[in-house]
Amino acid sequence: MVKTRLTAEEFFALPLERGELVDGEVREERPPKPEHGRIALRIGYHLMRWLEETGRGVAGVEGGFVLRRDPDRVRSPDVWFLSHERLKEVTREGFYEGAPDLAVEVVSPGEEAEGVLAKVLDYLEAGAKAVWLVYPELKAVEVYGRGGEGRLLRAHEVLEGGEALPGFRLPLEALFGQ
Repeated sequence: MVKTRLTAEEFFALPLERGELVDGEVREERPPKPEHGRIALRIGYHLMRWLEETGRGVAGVEGGFVLRRDPDRVRSPDVWFLSHERLKEVTREGFYEGAPDLAVEVVSPGEEAEGVLAKVLDYLEAGAKAVWLVYPELKAVEVYGRGGEGRLLRAHEVLEGGEALPGFRLPLEALFGQ
């Protein structure tokens, strides 16, 4: 039996609640725990405040991004940011074509490290300026830049936007609460 690989456009037409397309194969995901959404919302809130001050682009949650073609790979970051310049490059019918400037993944306790790091590599190889991995239970954030170097921040430190979000600052205590 020959397994058919889907394109991003075929994947877009599926009636899925949650999932990603990896090398043409659908990977459905179960809905995350409520803490996951709470953390994503807090990041989105601080990101939106920064956008209101700077007007530098647009942000959202769980949008689909086609990161690779033939076979197609579509990832859906928990939170994302696109500069106005990048938005012009990636906008099309259906999913965005290419990576966001910033992709944020809130890591659930059961996720395997290999799968999480595969997402980081996918975003960076497709042109993301930064990827943040947020670990709510550890109250920590891993920050990856274009070169792939990672940096771990703890709850008492400040998350800065760097190249992707110039001037953005978020004390992690405000993200995780005390």
